[in-house]
Amino acid sequence: PPPAADTFTSLSGPPAAAGPLDIERLAALLYFAAGVTKSKTYPGGAQVFFRAAPSTGALYQTEVYVIAGDVAGLGAGVYHFGPGDFSLRRLREGDFRGAAAGAAADEDMAARPALLVLTGIYWRNTWKYQARGYRHLFWDSGTLLAQLLAAARALDLPARLITGFVDAQLN
Repeated sequence: PPPAADTFTSLSGPPAAAGPLDIERLAALLYFAAGVTKSKTYPGGAQVFFRAAPSTGALYQTEVYVIAGDVAGLGAGVYHFGPGDFSLRRLREGDFRGAAAGAAADEDMAARPALLVLTGIYWRNTWKYQARGYRHLFWDSGTLLAQLLAAARALDLPARLITGFVDAQLN
């Protein structure tokens, strides 16, 4: 296998390196990064769901949003990914890739077919872990980002990690 640095370098190809993005490849990316991949039913009917990326306490405080612009089979808009029912719920209609690119001062983002944005819901974890919940958010989000990069690589999708942006503009 290639060294890790080579793996991450190869993920940052040009926006059109892998051809057009369609809803099937986007669905595969979401499934292998943040989807429910297994369930177990216990005697009495209680069900436990397992996701592709683990989370501290199985509380899953990291949420995934898709900013779609040029995805075959999916209208331009901002979507929330629901792993429980494996759905995308449109929150805003229209192409917001340029707005996200402006918030990150990275115009290349506007040319990507879609952007995935991770957010955190602190209370999901802090009610149980209190002050440690802050660290857990970063651990969980890092695990999810690693899953996204690995799944993108497997699907031949160019991917880049952007961590700098103006919160108020992106919100």
